[in-house]
Amino acid sequence: MLTVRLLSAVKKPRTGTPGSSAVEQGFDLRIQTSPSLGAFRVAAVWTGDGWHTVRHTECTLIEPRNDADIWTADVSFFSTPILTFNYALAAAGAEGVSWDNNGGSNYVI
Repeated sequence: MLTVRLLSAVKKPRTGTPGSSAVEQGFDLRIQTSPSLGAFRVAAVWTGDGWHTVRHTECTLIEPRNDADIWTADVSFFSTPILTFNYALAAAGAEGVSWDNNGGSNYVI
C-alpha cells in the first residue's frame, strides 16, 4: 500500500520578460497521503539538470480527510534554457519518510 502518491501534475505555461533570456516554468502538484502514515511534512524533490542539483518544495495540506490527506505544491523556476523536470515525492510521518518515485523511474514533466 502506497502511503504517499501523486494525484496530478500540471505543467505551467512558460512565461518571461520581453528582452530577457530567462524563462519561468514549473508545475503544480496534488499529492495524497494515507492516514496510516500520519504525515506532518510533504515535499516535492526535484531537479532540472538530471539530479546534479537537487531542490525541494514544501507542500501545503489543503484537505485533511479521514481516508486520505490532500497536499499541493507549486514549483516555479527561472532558467535558460528551458528545462525538463524530474521529481519524486517524500512524506515524513512518525515512522519515518515514505517516497513515491514512480517505481524507480522518477516523474518527468
